[in-house]
Amino acid sequence: MQQPILVGDIGGTNARFALASRRDGKLNIEHFEKLAGDGFGSFDEALQQYLDQIGAEVSEACFALAGPVENQEVTLTNRGWHVSAGSLKESFGFQDVCLINDFHAMARAVPEFEYDSFDCIFPGTPKPGAPVLVTGPGTGFGVATLLSEPKGRWRVVSGEGGHMAYAPRTDMEHALARLLMRDHGYVSNELVASGSGLDEVHAAFCEIFGRPRVELTPEEMRERADSGDELLQTLIEVRALAVLGAAGDLVLANGALGGVVLAGGVSERISDFLKTAAARQRFVTRGPMSHYLEDCPVWLMREQVAPLIGAAAYYEQHKRT
Repeated sequence: MQQPILVGDIGGTNARFALASRRDGKLNIEHFEKLAGDGFGSFDEALQQYLDQIGAEVSEACFALAGPVENQEVTLTNRGWHVSAGSLKESFGFQDVCLINDFHAMARAVPEFEYDSFDCIFPGTPKPGAPVLVTGPGTGFGVATLLSEPKGRWRVVSGEGGHMAYAPRTDMEHALARLLMRDHGYVSNELVASGSGLDEVHAAFCEIFGRPRVELTPEEMRERADSGDELLQTLIEVRALAVLGAAGDLVLANGALGGVVLAGGVSERISDFLKTAAARQRFVTRGPMSHYLEDCPVWLMREQVAPLIGAAAYYEQHKRT
């Protein structure tokens, strides 16, 4: 059996690490640890703590990071950490290190799971061989497209689709977009729907509703929304509609009739708002092309270790074969 691969999922909030190995055809995760990014001044510090904790020697590593990877270097979009594969090999003595985008890893994980392990948002019939869209908000807003290739191989096309312009449709959404444009100039889906933009969106809604802004955690916002707070109910609904609006646009752009897999912590927390009739209408309604999306299924990925599984699967396919 081959030696385990050290894998990591490094986002704007947390750094997750584990060892991954394939047994009986299935990738398994061991020695999983989640570390709060705020506790470390650099990626190297977080990685060193993890390696010290597990006390194991590893020679190969693949890290999925929330930022654009160029020449095996990346600066995290929502955290100032700079990571270089070459520097990691030199500092930690790895034989090989591979850096990929976090949603690239999330997308590559999808074939490693059975679809019945996902939460069904909208039922439908995936078109065989068609691309699968993997997208959704966490700290940022990730987008990747999964393509099947011969001999059971998979290719992922990833970019920065979360920074596409937000497309408001209702009067409330236009009011929100105007305030965000006034304060930020450019309004992206990431600003409206992701964790990194939540404070700005909350402030805008407080202005719309004529209420003083009170500092609230995402959990407190959800609790108040569930208790009937109209402002916060509207805030969550608008964010959910932004997610499905962006997903529908991306399916059109990529021909992703293999289905949509939503991912990210925000998607999980607002999953009930993603299942409403209004959310389905936002996903499907595209004028004369609405029929294109009517039978496209949408699922929700809830597996915390999915990007770790995806990083290992990517490394196996591209480095060990």
